[in-house]
Amino acid sequence: MSFLEWRKFNFFDIIHDADSKKISQTIGSSKITSTSSGHGHLVTCDDDGLVHLITRTFQVTTFRAYQSAVLLSTQLQYSSFLVTIGEDEPSTNAILKVWDLERRDRQSTPICIRSTKLPKSEKPTTLCVTDNRLLMAVGFVDGCIALFKGDLSRDRNSKPKMLKELGQGITGMAFKCVSKDQWYLFVSTASSVQQFNVTSKDSCPMTVLDAVGCDFKCSVLVNGPDSHFMIAKEDAIYCYTVDSRGPCYVVGGEKIILQWFRNYLIIVSRERGKPLNAITVSTTTKHSDEIESISITVLDIQNKFIIYTTTMQDILSVLPEWGSLYILTTKGCLSQLIEKDLQSKLTVLFKKNLYDVAVRMAKCQQYDSQALIDIFRQYGDHLYTKGDHSGAVEQYIKTIGKLEPSYVIKKFLDSQYIDSLTTYLHALHKSGNATKDHTTLLFNCYSKLNSLDKLQEFIVIKDENIDFDVDVAIKVCRQSSPENALALAEKHSRHFLYIKILLEDRHEYTSALEYIEKLSIEQSVQTIKQYSNVFMENVPKDTVSFLKKLCSTCYTTTNVDLSGNLAQPEDFIYLLLDDSECLVDFLEHFDNFLDKWSTSLLNTYIEHCLIVWKNENNQEKRSIIEKKIVNILQSSDIKTCDHYQILILATSFEFKPAIVYIFEHNKQYSKLIRYYLSLYDYIGAIECCRRYGHVESKLWILLFNTAMVDDMFPPSMLEEILNEIERKSLLSAHFTITSLAKSKTINIGHVRAYLTSLFGAEKKTLEKDKEMVDKYQKDTETLKHTIEKLKNWYIHAVVFQGLRCSACNNQLELPSVHFMCQHSYHQHCFQAFSESEDDCPACTPNNKQIVDIIRTQGQIKDYNEAFHSQLERATDSFSLISEYFGRCLFDDLSTVENQLAKSKLLSSPVVLTPKPVAPVVQTPPRLSPILSVQTIQQQNTNPFDEDDDDMEYDDNKNPFKDEYDESKNPFADDS
Repeated sequence: MSFLEWRKFNFFDIIHDADSKKISQTIGSSKITSTSSGHGHLVTCDDDGLVHLITRTFQVTTFRAYQSAVLLSTQLQYSSFLVTIGEDEPSTNAILKVWDLERRDRQSTPICIRSTKLPKSEKPTTLCVTDNRLLMAVGFVDGCIALFKGDLSRDRNSKPKMLKELGQGITGMAFKCVSKDQWYLFVSTASSVQQFNVTSKDSCPMTVLDAVGCDFKCSVLVNGPDSHFMIAKEDAIYCYTVDSRGPCYVVGGEKIILQWFRNYLIIVSRERGKPLNAITVSTTTKHSDEIESISITVLDIQNKFIIYTTTMQDILSVLPEWGSLYILTTKGCLSQLIEKDLQSKLTVLFKKNLYDVAVRMAKCQQYDSQALIDIFRQYGDHLYTKGDHSGAVEQYIKTIGKLEPSYVIKKFLDSQYIDSLTTYLHALHKSGNATKDHTTLLFNCYSKLNSLDKLQEFIVIKDENIDFDVDVAIKVCRQSSPENALALAEKHSRHFLYIKILLEDRHEYTSALEYIEKLSIEQSVQTIKQYSNVFMENVPKDTVSFLKKLCSTCYTTTNVDLSGNLAQPEDFIYLLLDDSECLVDFLEHFDNFLDKWSTSLLNTYIEHCLIVWKNENNQEKRSIIEKKIVNILQSSDIKTCDHYQILILATSFEFKPAIVYIFEHNKQYSKLIRYYLSLYDYIGAIECCRRYGHVESKLWILLFNTAMVDDMFPPSMLEEILNEIERKSLLSAHFTITSLAKSKTINIGHVRAYLTSLFGAEKKTLEKDKEMVDKYQKDTETLKHTIEKLKNWYIHAVVFQGLRCSACNNQLELPSVHFMCQHSYHQHCFQAFSESEDDCPACTPNNKQIVDIIRTQGQIKDYNEAFHSQLERATDSFSLISEYFGRCLFDDLSTVENQLAKSKLLSSPVVLTPKPVAPVVQTPPRLSPILSVQTIQQQNTNPFDEDDDDMEYDDNKNPFKDEYDESKNPFADDS
């Protein structure tokens, strides 16, 4: 597009400063030789050696930099350093000075921190410094370039490096940084453009970019990532990169200044024959009689439109600073170009319906995204009003995610706009902002347009990232194209919908089962549970086969986390309840995992096995089923079995083997006997008694009682029952005979052998008991005679004939102790072994045992409940009562103890000592009196009788009156 075809706007306001007179008065008649701007200053230099610093409030500070003229100056953009080149004396080498504007001396003059004389005497024409202050270049009129490296504020003595001489005066220079350590220097002359790689230490290779040059001030470096080095010629603006020539903009006119401000290119050109303030960009032929004027034009190169243009006189320089452009004339007048705010620009563009320009401008200036969406909306509304529906949809598509879709959709609901609506809905799904309603609407649009190919492409294509509600899409497709619905469900793993379409729309049950087999275990379980009834109604065999495979995983898997989601056989039993044979076949597939079967599963299996057994007429097959059921019950793999439930089932189906097993397994033998008897299976009942009679003896009694009342009971079995009862003494003979006598079916011939044996045994018992009675009577008489003699010991003398000690078995020596039980001891042996001085050590254990038995029997007799309990269980009550009488358990314990105390006279001791001792006769409270043994006399002649007051003691008659010789005592102490 030619520059003349660019749109023109007025986006700047010009202000002619009233304070410009102060600036012109400060400069006076001096000629401005150089200008610069940056770091909050506008800098002007004159030919009198003065530097003028202008602040934002247009306050001017002047200091002398040189004695003669200032030739060049550059203010660093982000630093307070000002670099100048000037002369102190004419016809001498120019001097380069670096000023720190923030540091002042006492006269408020900036301090010069560096002063370096240039290496050449030729006039310098250009000056360029990098913002990091590490590179600086000076161009001369003869085409030489002096390159300074290092910190320009410190390296005062560093010598510059002279680059290749170009043969023409240097008209422009600019440094460009490609990477962190890669710098290039663009150089322009009147007839060429080249770049130097200044990164190298040894040499700086040069690359010629073009054979077209420019005048002074007609080159500029565009900032930014895609920056270019631009030069201005009369026919166009040329751009260059570090490698080659870039784009070219056709802009006519004689350019005198080229400047860059923000994203705009400022061109100052000379025109003739045009009145002031006329907007023009054409080049005219020079005539001396025409009026010369200067035009300033601001171009937005990226968007290709002119944002401002005007004409002035005597423009010396254009300086960007403080967000505005400042135009300086040769007379020192300063004008300000202020850019209008973005909203004002957009308002102008909206009024002219230039929404495309507004969009481009907003994007360039990083406009707010929400505001940018509003521009797209207005642009779309404008195109919709004009009838450009496709263009409007393109703009509306750019608002997706911010603008409510219903705002756009309601504009295109008319059938004539269905194409545009489809385009918008497609983009809405692609952006991921579509809802179920949008998906339904889009698929309906495809259906109305008969665009099944586009619908299929929308569904199946994989490279396009389109987000939409798959479930709604499948629902819509099912109505028009089930094939597409299947493809969509398979692509997006909607397994339930896929199966539903196969079953309900296409009725392909086998295909559905095959598809389910391809799914994961969890998905297969969920799917088959949902549609199990449908499969069983249409493909039962295939379904059962599939269920066998599926349920087997619950027993074979080792994944604990997965086991909760697996299919269990119990989950599908309800499907087979109407077909017991099929159910039994299904469950038998898992009979290798009986240890993992649940109680309910086992009960169900046995129940349906019983149903099959009941309905089976073939006896051989019935036997097989019987064995199968019994083997299942007897299997050691079964850990949980509800025998009560199985017993109910077996009873209801009259399945005898299971009932017999359960009673035997639970040791319920009485119930088993009753079950046999209820079936009149007397042989089974007596066999049960034979097997378990030793465990539970009352089984024989139960069978006997039944035989007494059951008219059908075989009398031939009665003899064995009676023999077992007699052998184990289960019932008394009296009760047995009484029961037999009451029976109507049993006669004497059936029990002849039993009665003969019973009476014979009773006769032998009686004879034996009679012998025992006679023996006990003799023993009792003997004991009574002995007790009587002991009671009358003073009448009937007791002779102690023991010659040896009963403890040490040595010859007895005095002193010695004799007991009436005929045990004798040395006195020291008696004292060592006896626990009590009144008891015989040899008889004490036996006497204690007897006492303990009596006391225990006395305690036992207090337990009435125990006695009555034994009495109830005893087969012979009379014998038990006789036993209690024999143990004296019905006598008073004190009476028995008194009798025992009296009988201890048998073990009363008699002590023989060598000394005469006073005779002591123990009274009855002491059951074992100690007596001094002498010749036993009658009571009235007893020399030891202390009760005879008239008797005088004759010491001469005492055979032990002599002193005892201790030397004769074998037990005396040696000491």
